Amino acid sequence: MKKIVLLIVFFLGVLEAQERLKKPLLERMIEPRVSVESSYLSDADVDGGGGIEVFKNRVRINNKIAGISYTNWKFNWSDIAALPFGDGKMKPIEEMHSFKLNLNLPYFINEKWFLLAQTSFNATYEKETNDAFGAGIFSFLSYKFNEDHTYQFGAFANYHPIKTLALPVISYSYRSQQRDGLQVVLGFPRTFIGYHLDEKTLLRFGAIFSQSVIKLSNQSVLEPRGYVEAKDYMSNIGISYELDDSLQLESDILYSLKREFNLYNSAGEKGNNYSIKPSLGVNVRVAYRF
Repeated sequence: MKKIVLLIVFFLGVLEAQERLKKPLLERMIEPRVSVESSYLSDADVDGGGGIEVFKNRVRINNKIAGISYTNWKFNWSDIAALPFGDGKMKPIEEMHSFKLNLNLPYFINEKWFLLAQTSFNATYEKETNDAFGAGIFSFLSYKFNEDHTYQFGAFANYHPIKTLALPVISYSYRSQQRDGLQVVLGFPRTFIGYHLDEKTLLRFGAIFSQSVIKLSNQSVLEPRGYVEAKDYMSNIGISYELDDSLQLESDILYSLKREFNLYNSAGEKGNNYSIKPSLGVNVRVAYRF
């Protein structure tokens, strides 16, 4: 279940930024945005033998209140016969799909305290969508110590009938809404460090943890009618540039620190665990705000 990302950076400093915005806050929050994103991870060895490279494409339509997205992953496998899973002949998985709906509820308690609650509903699957649905909950309280320093704490949970994961959200942010100089968000599940070269150009470094459960096809050579729980630790270094108030371009170099997955049969019983070694990649994103 990808990318809790971008929500924290926006909401942490929106209160103090409101007076400087040309448009009313409510109008900005309901403005629709369309983004298209493509990424690639180079061929990486699978522990036990074989390898995999990954292509990902995502389309998203959202504002600050709600959003919907579709993501497609395609996989190229190398040395299939040496893989520690599958039948040694067919590709374990050729592609996966995910549809996701997000609903966000921001609430300003007072000048110091801010609450964000987010729910999401998703279907992540190889071919058939039956038993592929899950949900997520993400909530945190933010305390603004002063104009530069903010603290956040809360939790997120990814629910699926096969496996539910719940983890804390703990972070500290520094100048997270400023458009000049340094920005910092340190914590879990996300860390972000950015530096504005000017008002339009941002250099950034980040790391994020994500987890999801994928429904395998009825004829899967991994586990017929089974599931895969995938966990990913990803870092990036890149640049974003705002051509104008509506159009933003982003480009990143990716480094997959750690990828691992667990197999489950159709009854939800856990099977073997596998890991994939680190690899490099690239990501490009175009976002247009109406």
